[in-house]
Amino acid sequence: MSHFESARNIAHVLLQKYKKKDIVNATIAIEVENIFLMPGFDSLDKEELISQLEADFDIYSKEATLLVAEDVLPWLYDEKSKINPELWNRYKIYMNQKDASFPMGSLDDITDKILDKCVNPKVKGRWDRRGMVVGNVQSGKTANYTGLINKATDAGYKLIIVIAGIHNSLRAQTQSRIDEGFIGRNSSDFILKQRNIKTGVGYIKAETEIYSYTSSDAKGDFNRNIASRISVPIGGKSPTVLVIKKNKSILENLILWLHQFATTDEKGDNRIFDVPLLLIDDEADNASVNSGSELDIKTINRLIRTLLNLFNQNTFIGYTATPYANIFIPSSWSDTLETIVKDIRMKIGEDLFPRDFIVNIPPPSNYVGAVQVFGYENSDTGEDFEGLDIIRTAEDQEPYFPLKLNSKNKGDLPDDVPSSLKEALKSFILTCAIRRLRGQENKHNSMLIHVALYVAWIDRVAWLVNEIMRDYKLQIRSGQGNLINELKDLFENDFIPTTDNVKDNIAYTDHKIKQHSWDEIILVLNDAVSKIEVRSVHGTKNTRLLEYHNIEDIKYDDYKNGMSVIAVGGNRLARGITLEGLSVSYYLRASRLYDSLMQMGRWFGYRPGYIDLCRLFTTNQLINWYRHITLATEEMRADFDEMAASNKQPVDYRLKIRTHPGILNITAAGKMREHQKILVGFSGKITQTYQLIKNEKIVKNNLNVLNSLLVRLENPKKRYTLSKKLNGLNWENVAPEKVMSFLEGFSTNQPNIRTELLNRYIQKQNSKGLLLDWTIALIINSESENSYEFKYLNGSVVAGLSKRTNTKIGGDSYFTLSKNNIFDPTHRRLDLEMNNKNPKESEVKKIRAKVGKSLLVIYPLDWTVDTKLEDGIPLVGWGLVFPEIKNEEKVEYAARPYSSSFEDTQSDDDIDTDE
Repeated sequence: MSHFESARNIAHVLLQKYKKKDIVNATIAIEVENIFLMPGFDSLDKEELISQLEADFDIYSKEATLLVAEDVLPWLYDEKSKINPELWNRYKIYMNQKDASFPMGSLDDITDKILDKCVNPKVKGRWDRRGMVVGNVQSGKTANYTGLINKATDAGYKLIIVIAGIHNSLRAQTQSRIDEGFIGRNSSDFILKQRNIKTGVGYIKAETEIYSYTSSDAKGDFNRNIASRISVPIGGKSPTVLVIKKNKSILENLILWLHQFATTDEKGDNRIFDVPLLLIDDEADNASVNSGSELDIKTINRLIRTLLNLFNQNTFIGYTATPYANIFIPSSWSDTLETIVKDIRMKIGEDLFPRDFIVNIPPPSNYVGAVQVFGYENSDTGEDFEGLDIIRTAEDQEPYFPLKLNSKNKGDLPDDVPSSLKEALKSFILTCAIRRLRGQENKHNSMLIHVALYVAWIDRVAWLVNEIMRDYKLQIRSGQGNLINELKDLFENDFIPTTDNVKDNIAYTDHKIKQHSWDEIILVLNDAVSKIEVRSVHGTKNTRLLEYHNIEDIKYDDYKNGMSVIAVGGNRLARGITLEGLSVSYYLRASRLYDSLMQMGRWFGYRPGYIDLCRLFTTNQLINWYRHITLATEEMRADFDEMAASNKQPVDYRLKIRTHPGILNITAAGKMREHQKILVGFSGKITQTYQLIKNEKIVKNNLNVLNSLLVRLENPKKRYTLSKKLNGLNWENVAPEKVMSFLEGFSTNQPNIRTELLNRYIQKQNSKGLLLDWTIALIINSESENSYEFKYLNGSVVAGLSKRTNTKIGGDSYFTLSKNNIFDPTHRRLDLEMNNKNPKESEVKKIRAKVGKSLLVIYPLDWTVDTKLEDGIPLVGWGLVFPEIKNEEKVEYAARPYSSSFEDTQSDDDIDTDE
């Protein structure tokens, strides 16, 4: 640890004596003065230390919210005085020593809330608890459940099982963190060499001795022979822990080994009695959810349920950042279902729906997630958030990396890479150099390249990238070639303005983010680039058929002075190891499912001192989908918080999500088997086409649909500006059939709009005497130089076309409106009589609900912003506003994956050859 970090940690310890509200700049300055009185710190930059501490204490976290079943009663408050928190205290000290700025107070509060919803392990008799903790991708869930495990063991849980993903690399990484944060010794040395090598919390005294049946070695997953050799009984004086991966043979072997400790209960079932089990399912949405039927249960789900059912006392907690599939786990199950594990018949038990509690953990203010990267706008609430300027489009992937890679073309390996990938590599070189200038020369730097799942492709791309980096290193070392000038141009035209943008738009203070000169950068370029190596990340261990042989696991802990690595891979990067110091991502692989896409977002997380240097190179199509997902996820979290405030239960949340029109592509249809028929409602909702297809055939079709509607409307009410210029036409008391005809003919593949679903909803309400009164408004701009003649039933008007700014997102395929918004707030209420000229959204909704009016607003937009479209063709967009309806009639929707060209057509052969 550097002198600066030591001083920072000491300052945090000194400031712990103050209440949080009293830690202000003056308080920080006083304690920094005290540090400078200590020997060894007088050479530090005092102002830099004060700035760092001010930034540390500027970070804040919102409180976690919970949905809890009625029969889950609190117990921790009454029992806390009887619990010796030695393991938790040890973990807290360790985390403070490691990073005193880590928000331990927040972690303490959250883990208390979670433990309080688990069963008190001292309770006698049989109990079974199911819960889920929802965080954010790369937001620190391992630290959270490690803290929970320490507290749960202090409270009396005897056996801890952590199921850590589906890959060896992730399991080994998780085991190392459990070694450091819970066990206190190196599990590999202890199991393989019988050596007691302390690590992490092991340097802090505690009476409780913890034993592990698994190790951090690459082959350290559960093994019955090793477990028997350790000969530490489960449920004895010493707590025991296992970290395993989601693998059929591993789970079966563990179940068989545990079965020897079982005895027969009064019903004739074999159970392990009075050994309180806490089972943590990391990545709980991946492989754990049953995608089969109630009777034909998929393997991993069946084995996890069998494992839980083996214990008469168990608590199961699924941790995930993408809970979409878990919310749809059915509540129905048969208690007679059995399975055979290696010739032994066992009961399967209840499914994994979090019936007892769901905890939603909001990230701290310095977390960089989907909202910060992609931005979103919620037309219902008026909330909007502009993403940071760190995305760069990569639309030049063909012919190098085909848009669709499948069995027909997977053998056509590339001979070169797109220029966008070369720019990404240059960006990574600059990032490594600038981080050195910011005092982060010993920090890890990572770049992710994910273009395919096939091992042959991963291998070839890694080889090509290594050859390019070999050339770049030579040019920088020799000063020959064009690279130095290219790096300078990239720095001046991209990095300098991006740093300014990020400094102005991040929600926290980061004093390390600052501008540098090219003269400074050129001095450290060679040192920075010399450390960079390329690793190929896949499951194939046999290098005989590979071109690129650097396939060692990425072990950051082996590089005490920091590792700089370019990781080329497939699913092992998408749902595998955490890439430390990830700054540049080159990502082309497509998936149509919300949960898969969000989990692949390894670029989310914490980026202290270098968020302005981060870059995401990807396609416009992927950017569009991520923006859709971001909005859907924010709405889902808002629904959660709203229901938590109303003391609702987990089962209520599932019912609400089933009615949410924005979350229809959430996960694989098989994981929603009980809900392949879901109910959707639009009461009080606003729907708008903020993404318009540029295809000329579709543009003409949508214009024809508009013209067909207008010729069926007569006697419009004309709207004028204050300067008496025409700016719109209104038709009132329009029959709903005309609105439905317009929607039926309109072409859009915007994922959150299903016109057939909207029409079925309108018909359903019509049958109950609702949504019969429609206003149709046409928005025009009399001051526009481009115009179009709109013909209605008994007249026409030549009018100017409204303009909207097209964003970069969408490229040649889409016209995407800035801030995801076509629908001006004043237009959403143009059919209502309101005294207040600037009403709140809630006031508008209240009046619309009272009068029961529905509104369709149509925007013919100026085409001149895109020269590829024929002159005279407006781009047609629209917005729908529904009134709030009490006891609305929801419509049934058949949940199935969205059919589009955005398809994941690759098979996943990124598997371990030794599994």
